[in-house]
Amino acid sequence: MECDINNLISEKDREHLLFGLQRYLVWVGEPIPDEITIDGKTIQLHELIWKLINKDLLTEPEREWTHNLIHLLENKEEIDEEHLEKSDLTNKQAKSLFDEAAGLLRAIMDLKDLEDGKIKHHEFDKVSTADRVNDARQWVKYMKKIKE
Repeated sequence: MECDINNLISEKDREHLLFGLQRYLVWVGEPIPDEITIDGKTIQLHELIWKLINKDLLTEPEREWTHNLIHLLENKEEIDEEHLEKSDLTNKQAKSLFDEAAGLLRAIMDLKDLEDGKIKHHEFDKVSTADRVNDARQWVKYMKKIKE
């Protein structure tokens, strides 16, 4: 990543962004990235999740594939967060990394809900806020545990 040394993010701003990624519900309202590149492969993530959500029922291979995708996205989010923490970045680059990581967290939460059968096409708009908040809290606990 090319950066302008005169416009590098301050440590205070960096810490603010990193703290933001650790907040409960950081992913709420975040858009899922249209596409994401993982291991040199570009995935049309937003479109893919939308297609999965609109399926009446996931087949066993689709469930397995979704499970694997969740792990790939978790790894990508961790890499983005580490890059945000340790790299020399401009404010614009740091904000872009933050937005991508938060969008990945949103995608992960949606895929986990789908995998757990909590989201079905006809119920997508009816998923209760309380359930999503509970899921988010569990996710944050899990992430904190991993980082220990």
